[in-house]
Amino acid sequence: MCRKCNYHLKELYVAINALFSKISANCELSFTLTTHTCKQVKPITSQSSLGEQIKYYRSIDDIKQTDLGVKLNFHRSTLNHLENKDMKLVNVELIKGIIEELNIQDKININDEYIAFLLDNPCDKIIQARQKLKLSRKDFANLLGVDISSVRRWELGNHHISRKKYERLKNYL
Repeated sequence: MCRKCNYHLKELYVAINALFSKISANCELSFTLTTHTCKQVKPITSQSSLGEQIKYYRSIDDIKQTDLGVKLNFHRSTLNHLENKDMKLVNVELIKGIIEELNIQDKININDEYIAFLLDNPCDKIIQARQKLKLSRKDFANLLGVDISSVRRWELGNHHISRKKYERLKNYL
């Protein structure tokens, strides 16, 4: 709690005490003043990452990473990596679960085209891109510089395309 908050709380306590002292002659009263610490929450902007936005809305609702992890069945450190831009692999189901649990579907701004791609049916988009180019999986894999098994896994939804490989793919979407 900041020093000013402490000072203002003391002022408030003294003022309330004085008020109750004046009216206590007529009735029997007691009061309890309960406070909580002030939490500094970094505001978000239109340029804020998905992780920063999740952290903001989670903090506003006073939900701890551990509690959210228990609800969605993942470790707190996973959320910490997501919120602090350390996540190397994007867990789409985790992101969908967090957005749903925090009820921020209408508030979240997904300004990362890679994450937006992963959240919006990437399997079909990859298939459509390959079909638009009239290429077999093998030829499409060669075009992207990956193994045919990668293309198969992406199209079947068994694996998500990495950010690096997405950068190659987006030219053909």
